[in-house]
Amino acid sequence: MHNINYTVYHCSKTEKQILKDLNKWAYCPEETTGYHGNITFHRNLVFKNEDEAREAIDKLDKGWYDDHAVMFKEGRKKFWLVKTEYHS
Repeated sequence: MHNINYTVYHCSKTEKQILKDLNKWAYCPEETTGYHGNITFHRNLVFKNEDEAREAIDKLDKGWYDDHAVMFKEGRKKFWLVKTEYHS
């Protein structure tokens, strides 16, 4: 089954830590040994809220395992919004 997921991580999580988390659940063990999406971390894109971040990701997405991560603010805190596509 093809899945699309949006996950929020605190900005203190590194890209490496996020990818490690994705490897726990966003892959099909019959097809690969790890997360098989193509993710781009947009470090310089910070949006006013999660809704704006999701809209931005939808515009960046070219389809078919084209995953993206952008940041958004909630009060004074920053978070990553990560969009992933995977099989389950």
